[in-house]
Amino acid sequence: MKSIQYMIIALIFALLVSSSEFVLEKYKKSLLHELTVTEESQLSSKTLALQSVIDRNFNLMVSLEAYVSANYLQNKDEQEVVTYIAFLYLGAQASTLNLIIAPKGVVKYVYPVKGNESILGWDLLNDPRENVQQQIAHALQTKSMTINGPFQLLQGNNGLVARKPLYHDGAFWGFVSVGVDMDRLLNEAGVKDNAEDILDMAIRSPGQPAFYGDDAIFQKNPMLSYIQLSDNKWELAALPHASSIQSIGQQIGFIRSSYISVLLLGLLFILYISRQRDKLSRAVNDRTKELQLANEGLTSMNDKLLAGQQELYNSNKRLQESEQLLSYMAYHDVLTNLHNRAHFQMMLKEQIEWCQIHHTSLAVLFFDLDNFKMVNDSHGHDMGDLMLMEVVDRIQHSGLTYHTFSRFGGDEFAILLDNCSDESDIQLFCEQLLDVLKPPCLLANRAFFISASIGIVLYPNGGMTWETLLKNADIAMYIAKKESGSSYSFFNQQMAMNSLSKLEMGNHLRQSLERGELEIVYQPQVDCHLGQIVGVEALLRWNHTTKGYISPSEFIPLAEEIGTIVEIGEWVLRGACLQMKSWHCQMEAPLTMSVNLSVKQLNDERFVDKVSQILEETGLEAKYLEMEITENVAMKDEQLDALRCLRQLGLAISVDDFGTHYSSLSYLKRFPVTKIKLDQSFVRGVQTDDKDRAMIRAIISVATSFQLHIIAEGVETEEQASFLVANGCNHIQGYYFFRPMNAEQTFAAIQENLQPKLGFLVADAKDFSI
Repeated sequence: MKSIQYMIIALIFALLVSSSEFVLEKYKKSLLHELTVTEESQLSSKTLALQSVIDRNFNLMVSLEAYVSANYLQNKDEQEVVTYIAFLYLGAQASTLNLIIAPKGVVKYVYPVKGNESILGWDLLNDPRENVQQQIAHALQTKSMTINGPFQLLQGNNGLVARKPLYHDGAFWGFVSVGVDMDRLLNEAGVKDNAEDILDMAIRSPGQPAFYGDDAIFQKNPMLSYIQLSDNKWELAALPHASSIQSIGQQIGFIRSSYISVLLLGLLFILYISRQRDKLSRAVNDRTKELQLANEGLTSMNDKLLAGQQELYNSNKRLQESEQLLSYMAYHDVLTNLHNRAHFQMMLKEQIEWCQIHHTSLAVLFFDLDNFKMVNDSHGHDMGDLMLMEVVDRIQHSGLTYHTFSRFGGDEFAILLDNCSDESDIQLFCEQLLDVLKPPCLLANRAFFISASIGIVLYPNGGMTWETLLKNADIAMYIAKKESGSSYSFFNQQMAMNSLSKLEMGNHLRQSLERGELEIVYQPQVDCHLGQIVGVEALLRWNHTTKGYISPSEFIPLAEEIGTIVEIGEWVLRGACLQMKSWHCQMEAPLTMSVNLSVKQLNDERFVDKVSQILEETGLEAKYLEMEITENVAMKDEQLDALRCLRQLGLAISVDDFGTHYSSLSYLKRFPVTKIKLDQSFVRGVQTDDKDRAMIRAIISVATSFQLHIIAEGVETEEQASFLVANGCNHIQGYYFFRPMNAEQTFAAIQENLQPKLGFLVADAKDFSI
């Protein structure tokens, strides 16, 4: 017998080992798959980053070509040309090596000069390097930009060179080119010297040896991705670090040794228990004989206990019946035998949990009988009780489908409907319920007419907890009762917000224009590269007669809700245009005025005509007016025609709070947007949050790709301003330069010298030269 037990234990041990090995092999495959997914993600990320950096550097070619092609440097002195090239260079990223203009193929202008002295006066058409001659021949043949490299430059750097031939009146004029340092390019894209990489990478042109990394990687079945250049492409190959594979092997080995150790310990424990069980079995047999003798004495005593047990059973049965009655009374209404408030609340809690798990909806209908108190007062409570029982009987036999029907007390009832997201179905149910109650009720030879007021609340829109749902259903019922009785009303947030204080504020806001409480303040917008104010934003303030200044986040939504935002918005627009026209008469360089636009104004069919009329009345040219719209409310197809009409008038269209909502690149394509306003929530994280910095760079890249202007708002520190300008956002608005001010203070600020606050530009320029 023991040998059979040991064989079974051995078989179980072998099964456990084999099953554990099977699971371990599955786990190993999952780790390798996860490593592969991570590698593919990192390769894709590096490819996108490298493509973005390359595109950003060679996009300088567009500006350089446009500058030269404008008049082919006629009437331009050398200092002016060098200054412009320097401006482009300083606005570029760190990997840009130089910008070159070579009339007739001879390098005449280069920036920066330091480090590039060897190429001044260099004749590209007679360059002895074969690869350069091939690139120049290809450029002259295609008359388009070509990219050559990486190769050893004359300056000693390993880099890329983009060249484009320019033609004047059909004749070859010369070249413009952009040079990029290859090592700095790879560092900027995060490809080179990244300690967090889990990949071994190599990059090559198709059919050529790798110019970065080990060329042998391409022979080992690597993951591949591609960088698209203007006339060529690069292949990127990647393999995981050997240490990553080794780490997975070590982890699997540790797990294997651990579970084998556990199984061995378990086997030893089972053997020990088996031996102890044999000893215990012998002791039990001896004890059993002793107990058999004692059991005979207990048998006689057991007969006496049986009689007592029967009596105890009878007492327990009576107690259970009492508990059942108490439980029934705890969850049922004594008069109508309906479930009561406590049971309804319990059912509602359970249904809310069900809805949360299965993503369904429910509705609570709370109703009472109209004028029921009059029946009680005039005919007595007995008659009222008969009416309540008649109401319950009609509803129960009406054929209406519901989850739970309860009486809360008095003439108040509640019905729970489950899985009812369609309001039309709920409306039909309420109308059928009111129809059930319409026929006259005959009680004690008297006819009574019954009607009810029903309040309806939907989960989750009307509340997330059972307490909130019941409270809001009660509010909706009283709204229905106030309107007419014998009706129903759906709860909405407007009901909950209709407090006396809100009503008073709304009434006061309606009179704010007449009382002269509304004010317009202006916040300047600074172009850091020009070092001057180029525009202002008009902002609305409300100086309440008793409460002082009220936050725009409080009264502007209220103005939209009560419908005064259209009148107030027109007042702000007219005042801002008048003020800007007044300033234009006093200054040499005209500024632009930015005014926020409400979606209600945009939905007004006469709004475009009103804007045109205001511009005509104030004399402000349309090109100096910019309308700011918020992306989450105004970037919809129904506003597209109005925005296009505004753009046709000559106004600029700016998207405020860009990136904080469901930003879509498609609307930047379809809508006539001219500017993106970078939200201050990203700017605040510049110094602490890598994701905010990455988001800012991405948005600037989007604006550049769509040829849109970009401005950052909420800039409060020099570090924020320096980061934004260094990454291509030159227009800044925020407390770092100016707070919102009245018209007199704003005009004084326009005359100020901004150089003390632009010192970071000098520091950035020094960093570039170093």
